[in-house]
Amino acid sequence: MNLDAQRALAWQTYQRLPLPSRRDVEWQRFDLRALNLNEIEKRPQSVRVSLNSAPGVTLVPLVDQQPIGRAIPPDEPNKFAALASALWRHGAFLRVPAGHKADRPIEITCEFTGANAVAFPRTLIVLEPGAEATLVQQFTGPGDGVHASLTEVFLEEGARLHYVSFQNLAPGALDFTLKRAHVARNAEIDWVVGMFGGSLTRYDVQCIMDGEGGNSFIYGAGVVDDRQQLAQFTRQHHRVGHTTSDLLFKNVLRDRAATNYAGIIKVEKNANGTNAYQSNRNLVLDKTVQCDTRPILEIESHQLRCTHGATVGRLDENQLYYLRTRGLDDTTARNVLIEAFLDPVLARIQVESVRQEFAEIIHRKVLK
Repeated sequence: MNLDAQRALAWQTYQRLPLPSRRDVEWQRFDLRALNLNEIEKRPQSVRVSLNSAPGVTLVPLVDQQPIGRAIPPDEPNKFAALASALWRHGAFLRVPAGHKADRPIEITCEFTGANAVAFPRTLIVLEPGAEATLVQQFTGPGDGVHASLTEVFLEEGARLHYVSFQNLAPGALDFTLKRAHVARNAEIDWVVGMFGGSLTRYDVQCIMDGEGGNSFIYGAGVVDDRQQLAQFTRQHHRVGHTTSDLLFKNVLRDRAATNYAGIIKVEKNANGTNAYQSNRNLVLDKTVQCDTRPILEIESHQLRCTHGATVGRLDENQLYYLRTRGLDDTTARNVLIEAFLDPVLARIQVESVRQEFAEIIHRKVLK
């Protein structure tokens, strides 16, 4: 299907699908009735994509490269994904050739710049057999309109990708993001996701295990304050056996913020030898926050190991007391525990400057 046909089908899908409602488990805390998408196709698009490549790889603006639409098809049953598939104009295409090992981090920055505008950046990432790379992608900017982005990742046999993706959009932005990765035989993705900005953010992160020996490690940090709303959905889909997925999402909430996490581990029939783990941990700093978490297993095989867990809790008073007895004041003791809570996620970031940027954003939002 060519790009024009994809856009037409996506627009039909967008028009057919209703807005999510509170009857949907994944949107239970969020009311989108005030979101006006009338004539959204006529609103100005305002996004600037900056690329910083490495020797030996292809990193260019996305036009009509293949396999656009193979991971996220134009009839994806997601209203905001269909909208982005129909209207995207800007994006990036990364291809790392077979056997090549990029010698420096590759960077893609999508800056949302307009007021009451829209942005639909799309990213296509392909690592050919045996390729290795580190990619840092950030979504930022002062724009306060509607932002809906799509990212498709294909790791071919034996490829390895360390992927750090984070958004720190303006406080008034509405962000709807879908990221889906396919992991082939003996390939590996080590993925860190940061979710910090926007007034309402929906982050949908999925990994599909297509080949035996494939590994997926997805670590996420969400930090929300004021009246921010953060909806998260994750899917670890094991189509074949003898694959591993490990997912940890940690959230910190303060003020009147709200989060809603729903995560699925799906194991297909006869996908024996699957090893999957899913965990969602939430730290609430105020009694006024709202926090829901739903880890889900859909298992159709027998010879496997799948575990999941979720927690919602406050700072431990015994730990605070212990730190105070060691000479720390209340604020410092509190900050130490928050940093320790998020450290398992930040420690996965292999680029020191990016890890420091995460830490600085977190400090501004919750550490006092």
